[in-house]
Amino acid sequence: MSIHWKKPVLYAALGCSLLISLPALAVDEGLQVQMLKQMFRLDQAQWPQTLKDNAGLIDDSFFERIDQRIRWSATNNQVEDAIRFAMVGDFACDAIGRQGGYRLGLIEAFTKAGNSELAQGLVDNILITDPNNQPAHFLRAGFRRDAMDTGGALEDYQWCIDKNYQVAASYYFMAAIYVVMDKQAEARRLIEKCLSVDPHFDGAEGMLAKLMPQTVDPAIPNIFNDIPLPENTQPVVQRKVDPKMHDQYFAKAEAAFRAGKFKEAEDSYVDAINADRNHPDDWIFLAALHYRLGKFDLGLRELRAGITLDPKRVDAWRYVGCCYERMFDRSQSANELKFAKQAYQKALELQPGDPVATMGLERLATKKPKAADS
Repeated sequence: MSIHWKKPVLYAALGCSLLISLPALAVDEGLQVQMLKQMFRLDQAQWPQTLKDNAGLIDDSFFERIDQRIRWSATNNQVEDAIRFAMVGDFACDAIGRQGGYRLGLIEAFTKAGNSELAQGLVDNILITDPNNQPAHFLRAGFRRDAMDTGGALEDYQWCIDKNYQVAASYYFMAAIYVVMDKQAEARRLIEKCLSVDPHFDGAEGMLAKLMPQTVDPAIPNIFNDIPLPENTQPVVQRKVDPKMHDQYFAKAEAAFRAGKFKEAEDSYVDAINADRNHPDDWIFLAALHYRLGKFDLGLRELRAGITLDPKRVDAWRYVGCCYERMFDRSQSANELKFAKQAYQKALELQPGDPVATMGLERLATKKPKAADS
């Protein structure tokens, strides 16, 4: 393998990252070397057991020599050798019940040297040999987040939370992911959890301030007033729900929607809403489902609820425009054409240049309402 690192940066990182032990030359070095040579002839899967079988040869002098070998590899650009001996160090720690961290130290060194590819590969290596390594899961979450693998990152951060490791930080980074996904309500819920764990977590207060629901802008055209709405403006409770299960209901709805199981998705969105009616995503995504099914009146009712919770949701205003446009295509009503234009225009006010709203207005410019009866 011919992969180079920045030696001064890496060497400095190694100085503060790897385990350092005081010399205690109680075990004959020749026996330790012989044991390692025999072990290196075996598959890596057999290394941990070999070290356990020879635990009597593992003392402070052994770890000092491991440190020295890794440092030598760092100064001589021997990447594979450094990784191999970092693995030996960790397995030897496990063999005698000692806290390891050689590979984690090397990951920090790779990261500081600007080689995230090597760092990420070593994180994967740790998780193969130690699937419950908490720092490695947290590090992998960060690499996945940087690679836009949002599902993988969320999975790792949730795993860390369940293990009570880096809980505040995991909530914070999960919230940041949902901000990018334009799921503001979910992001707000997570950042509030972050602050409940650590009220002074860096950046959390600022994120929360940006995510707080805005009061309804009186300048927003209330385009719902001029059309009849169903009397029941809340979904009917179809079965008992557990408020603590809101996230699970929502996740089940999204999975069902992606699988084309629209009835199951509809039921689960309704469950999520009944578990907690203050999430605009629930209302807006249910509206999107009803729009797809051609139930535009239901979609508009749900969009009204979603926009009341978050009046600056561009995707909601797009769907309002789309619902009214499809309704106009059926009825040729001048009012529905007007409402569609207002909604698309509002989306463009919130997000100038929005392609969906722009194309919507371009289509509407070619459509004419049915002439009024004389």
